[in-house]
Amino acid sequence: MKKLAFLFIAIAGFAVTSNAQVSATAASSATIITPIAIAKTADLNFGNLAVSPTVAGTVVLSPSATRTPSGGVTLPAVTGTVSAASFTVTGLGTSTFAITLPGTITLTDAGSHTMSLGSFTSTPSSTGTLAAGSATVTVGGTLTVAAAQAAGTYTNAAGLSVTVNYN
Repeated sequence: MKKLAFLFIAIAGFAVTSNAQVSATAASSATIITPIAIAKTADLNFGNLAVSPTVAGTVVLSPSATRTPSGGVTLPAVTGTVSAASFTVTGLGTSTFAITLPGTITLTDAGSHTMSLGSFTSTPSSTGTLAAGSATVTVGGTLTVAAAQAAGTYTNAAGLSVTVNYN
């Protein structure tokens, strides 16, 4: 009988339920921020250029619209319209954003002559910061001009594409 009582107490001891489990609840939320946007405010324009009939050259247009010729390219006294490309970036408060510039684009005249435009630079260079939800990005580049490049107005039908993304 003592063995039976001991067995009953042992089984009853293991059958006791433990309530050690507890839980808590957390709130869930999400905030959709103002989308980043970019709008062109000025086109990139190298202005008037004079070209050697025998020597190729380049013109560097800085983001501050300063032109620097080299090789067979000179800058005539009548400058024409000179401007760096300019863009307004808008978005959330003081967020930072990445700037992506194209590699190389081709400018073509009405007679299918071409020039290469590349080595793009921007101010700010690769990352910008919005001030009160807005920032300006200016872009320049290097135009490669052939010796005896045909006279005319050269444009790029696809345009100069600048991309911005929140960091």
